[in-house]
Amino acid sequence: MDLGYITIIIGMGLILLEAFLPGLNFPVAGVAVLIYGIFLLYAPQFALPSAVLAGLITAYIMKRFVYKTGLNVKIGAENLIGEQGDLVDEIDENNYGHVIIHGEKWQAKSENPIKKGSKVIVVGIEGVSLIIEELNE
Repeated sequence: MDLGYITIIIGMGLILLEAFLPGLNFPVAGVAVLIYGIFLLYAPQFALPSAVLAGLITAYIMKRFVYKTGLNVKIGAENLIGEQGDLVDEIDENNYGHVIIHGEKWQAKSENPIKKGSKVIVVGIEGVSLIIEELNE
């Protein structure tokens, strides 16, 4: 088997690996190796410069458009910090109750007693509970 075909397969494998190990670590190398393999088959004298150029362009595109969109991505309860909700259980000496935020019921905790139906704001997370405070309107 020709070296060009082998590098094309390796490059495609690196790009495909991104589907199984997400994190945007493999596309730059995958594109560079893929381009290197293609140029090895058709224009070997331009293989290395083309691969380096393709890798740099891919890295630029990834940094500029893909990595940038993932900044400060928060999922689950982290996304609720700063959000307001309605308390559905009175929080008394046991410090725990439930709050509705965006139509979802979450376990909540507060150091201070809060009456049922009060507006609250999420100020943090502790384990599986949202830390809330009564919203002063």
